[in-house]
Amino acid sequence: MGARASGSPLVAGRSGGAGWAALVPAAELVAAGTVAGVPGMVPSRRQSLAVVPELILADVERAGRGVIVLAVDGLPLPTARDCWGAAVVGCLTSVFPTVSAPAWLTALTGAEPAEHGVPGMVYRLPGRPVRVLAVTGRALDDPDPARGAGADHPEPTTLASAPPTVFERARERGARPVAIGRELDGLPGPWTDALLRGADQPLARPAAGDRFRAEAADPAAVVRAVVTDVEQVLAGSRTGRKQLLWCYLNLDDHLHRHGPDGATGEALGWLAGVAAGWAGRGWTVLAHSDHGQRPCARDPELARAWAELDTPGLCELPAGGAGRVRWLHPLPGRADELAGRLATALGDAALVVRRADLDRLGLIRLTPALHARLGEVVAIAATDRFPVPDPSLRWEHGSTHPDEMLVPLAAWRP
Repeated sequence: MGARASGSPLVAGRSGGAGWAALVPAAELVAAGTVAGVPGMVPSRRQSLAVVPELILADVERAGRGVIVLAVDGLPLPTARDCWGAAVVGCLTSVFPTVSAPAWLTALTGAEPAEHGVPGMVYRLPGRPVRVLAVTGRALDDPDPARGAGADHPEPTTLASAPPTVFERARERGARPVAIGRELDGLPGPWTDALLRGADQPLARPAAGDRFRAEAADPAAVVRAVVTDVEQVLAGSRTGRKQLLWCYLNLDDHLHRHGPDGATGEALGWLAGVAAGWAGRGWTVLAHSDHGQRPCARDPELARAWAELDTPGLCELPAGGAGRVRWLHPLPGRADELAGRLATALGDAALVVRRADLDRLGLIRLTPALHARLGEVVAIAATDRFPVPDPSLRWEHGSTHPDEMLVPLAAWRP
């Protein structure tokens, strides 16, 4: 199938598109997303994270009491299948790059990155030689840090737009939307605002970062804490009004360090039993991830090669992206040289493309907003050898391997 037939996620669900019954299996998604020149697969247009809001809202309409959504960060599809055998488990594709910042925005708004304008974890602010960290909106390298925002220098938005969230749409339909953000509570800024806008947040704890970081080291601790939070909210739920309860579970930190190990499996198995119990009490329970994971193979030579090219002599800004997709911002007139040198240095470990190629290959639709945020030279991991920013991590994501691109979507129903 050609690239544009299976390219960036579109919001098919907004026009009443395919529901659960029409979801195709992983093998079909991979076959449809296989494009010449791309290592792995491109996102699905019709079965991506962009359909999640419609699937949730459809279940809210049908549910007797309401819907609990378990938003599990970093969970690979095979692990979910192994641990959630009693649930109905399907799959979706993530977005490109397969990282949390654009993926969660798409999952909660139905908008693809071309609409919300967040292409990755670190990207350029349009109109300024500044990179921004997506999840906080913090500028990383302003050449004039003393310059404050004001009438002459307004602070540019870090998002191209803030589409309606599933919480706002659920409220319009008469349901009470609640979000348990946990780590997200400690990340104030435009990204989190765009994720959780419209939701009640009765357990918001912006100062609990140390506690959440400690829990994130142990999947069992994460699951126990999340179940406690959900039960607290359910205990205060009013009868007679449906509820959409969304809860963030950070397994990504553990998986980066250990991969899908036994501790992850045990915690997810226990969570499945709890979810079945909630379903037995009349709640529809949905669970999905934002991206999967791949093992990392350290290669000091590739790291040195990257560092030799990611320099002020060749680039106007340090690299953007994250994990297994990174981009460079070449100085004017140096893009061809930089792309050629990077392709030679990385060899078969990565596909090196120009920014416009991302759209041509069906990886991401380039709007003016995204064009201004991405670097001109993009490296996409093609093997487990890749110069990731943090070589201490054993597992990473961001690229196009099916292990990164395919995400689970599970349901326990009354």
